[in-house]
Amino acid sequence: IFLVDCGFPNRRQFLAPFRGVRYYLQDFAGQGNDLENEKELFNLCHASLKNVIEKIFCIFKSRFTIFKSTPPFF
Repeated sequence: IFLVDCGFPNRRQFLAPFRGVRYYLQDFAGQGNDLENEKELFNLCHASLKNVIEKIFCIFKSRFTIFKSTPPFF
């Protein structure tokens, strides 16, 4: 399964966020920004997982020289 952004459709093995629903983590921060439905919960989890994956790639690129020569993924 591939975690993709909203530029990709939800298809078999592609896990994209819901469109038209809050997505970015800063949209959920602060008081009064509680989740309103299941789609927002899914998008929050999707955005959190995407951030973790991006951080892992940054760590790999800094530790393993083979990744430094590859183009950026995001």
